[in-house]
Amino acid sequence: MGRQRKSAVGEIISGVIMISIPFFISGGGHWVGMHVGLSLWKWILVVMGTGSLIRGGTRLLDQWRRMRLSRPDSKQRKLNMENRILRVAQRAGGQVSVAKAALQIDASIAETETMLSSLASRGHANVEISSEGQVLYIFPDSLDRDKLDI
Repeated sequence: MGRQRKSAVGEIISGVIMISIPFFISGGGHWVGMHVGLSLWKWILVVMGTGSLIRGGTRLLDQWRRMRLSRPDSKQRKLNMENRILRVAQRAGGQVSVAKAALQIDASIAETETMLSSLASRGHANVEISSEGQVLYIFPDSLDRDKLDI
């Protein structure tokens, strides 16, 4: 089996430990120890520790960047939600309630209500009250007159 790669944090911890050892061995924990009687093996530890710190820091930064890029962009998320709501409305014959839409698109009621209100305010849907008093969003483009509950 191949050598396992250390995690970014493990690499940083290793670097700190390697750099720290010569300080504590040479000078009892004082910075002076690095200058007085510092042998070759201590310098090697410092150089290796510095390399480990740099590798770990670079990997940690790369992981952070990848995580940031993998998050859905808010504009993209809004577009995806709008498309899912429109598909739900089309399947439902052109009318949806907030609760039914939220359940079908797997979003919170508040988030779904905000999106439906936004679509209505931009003229893509009409808001009406059903005979039972339920708020319905009617999408004229997807309207199926046989399924209306008004």
